[in-house]
Amino acid sequence: MGGSSSDYSSSRDYSFSPAPSVTRKTARDYAVDDKREYVTPVRTGLPGVNGKDISTNSEYAGAILIDQTGSMKKIPEMFFTKISTFYAESNAAIQGKKLKELEKGNTLEDKLDLAIIAIGDSRNPRGPERFPFQVLDYCHGTDLVKGVAGIFPEGMGGGNVKESYDLGIYYLANHSKTPNVPKGTKVPLIILGDEGFYPKILASEVNNYMGLNLTSDLDTVTEMKKLKKKFDVFVLRPELSYDSDDYAKVQKQWEDVFGPERVLRMGDNFDRAVDCMIGIFGYAADNFKEAEEMLRRRQTPGQVDDVLRTLHPLLSSKPTKRKSSKKIDTD
Repeated sequence: MGGSSSDYSSSRDYSFSPAPSVTRKTARDYAVDDKREYVTPVRTGLPGVNGKDISTNSEYAGAILIDQTGSMKKIPEMFFTKISTFYAESNAAIQGKKLKELEKGNTLEDKLDLAIIAIGDSRNPRGPERFPFQVLDYCHGTDLVKGVAGIFPEGMGGGNVKESYDLGIYYLANHSKTPNVPKGTKVPLIILGDEGFYPKILASEVNNYMGLNLTSDLDTVTEMKKLKKKFDVFVLRPELSYDSDDYAKVQKQWEDVFGPERVLRMGDNFDRAVDCMIGIFGYAADNFKEAEEMLRRRQTPGQVDDVLRTLHPLLSSKPTKRKSSKKIDTD
């Protein structure tokens, strides 16, 4: 099962057995099995990118842009804690692996490389934040677990119903390289957050947090359009902290850019956030059936229904011509 609690997220160590005692294991569980003391990760915050791009040579890539501010409540920590399940099942779904074969013990290689950007509020009127922009380069396995353990969910935010999604959007649109993703395929990107985005990307913030030399501010929507050329974008939105009028405005702002079928509302039922994300990655690869099978083996019918309800606008929309990440592996 791996030599330490820091390397348990390899897909080869993840059991697709239907037995809950196996499928729901965490880093703490593995430490107990190995008669080791589990040490809770110390989240110190990720270092700055300092002018560097993020990149992967894998044919399979995915990205998460997550709001880690206070209005998101427990969602960021929940995602970080469940990174093993999210990675293994998304990795299987994006490759089109059949659950029946995985249950037989067929090896699942770590082919998906995942990038994570955690944002706060760089313009917080209540005072400066230490970590409004954290970037984990494309990776998998031990590097992914250690990297996620370093992300600091600061839990701040300015209470103005806007966060610094613009920084992550600009960075991914301009500084993410995936040269071996098949031509015509877009990398799936999930934006997980409850608030709206700033309409302008400030050059001063880009230069400060990314080590770049922009000379003028940029329009956020223009950069979003650039982002859509490279990424298959989905927005997953909990609604936990503001009133319905505020959230209606936020929903419309995102829908105006990405369309209503891609801006998915969870409301206050955020417990299924990670399951929804697995489903979205499966959908993006034209392998939603495979993702749904994996969800059904470890969740109750009611929990799966919650996922399907959230994803309904996407699943019921007119199909677009999407090319799957790659021909399904048979090894």
